[in-house]
Amino acid sequence: MKKTIISLLIFSNLVNSTSFDILEEKYKLAKKYSSKKSKNYDIKKAYNILVDNVNKNHAKSQLLIGRFFLIGAAVEKDYEKALYYFKEASKQKEYNANCYIAYMYASGKGVFPNFGRANVFAKSEYERGNKVCKKVWKDYNLGKYPKDKGWNIGDYNKPVK
Repeated sequence: MKKTIISLLIFSNLVNSTSFDILEEKYKLAKKYSSKKSKNYDIKKAYNILVDNVNKNHAKSQLLIGRFFLIGAAVEKDYEKALYYFKEASKQKEYNANCYIAYMYASGKGVFPNFGRANVFAKSEYERGNKVCKKVWKDYNLGKYPKDKGWNIGDYNKPVK
């Protein structure tokens, strides 16, 4: 009985790590297809690969598909969906997503502008030197807005640490 349980645990871990590896490889392929510098550029193919990964809760894929919705690559611009996917990625500690959430709050794309909340989402990655957060921080002068004085509507008003 004990050996059976141990065997099941080992098998379960092997399957889970293999599943993650497959999602990671599919993400890398989608990223390659989404790069205009690649000779394999095919934005629709990239999107279709990402949809499958997003349905399996893959954080990096959620971030990339959020960017697609933000800029309108392969799909119509949809700021609400972009913010949703950025938040889902951020909740899984894909910290780069926080920079895009900060951008959306600072620019007012899909949300009511809130520089304090943008600061909250951008600050730790800005301090780590993240290029996207540094640009948002500088472009919107987020250092002037250290407090989020907005309404706390919804379930995700500050990033996961």
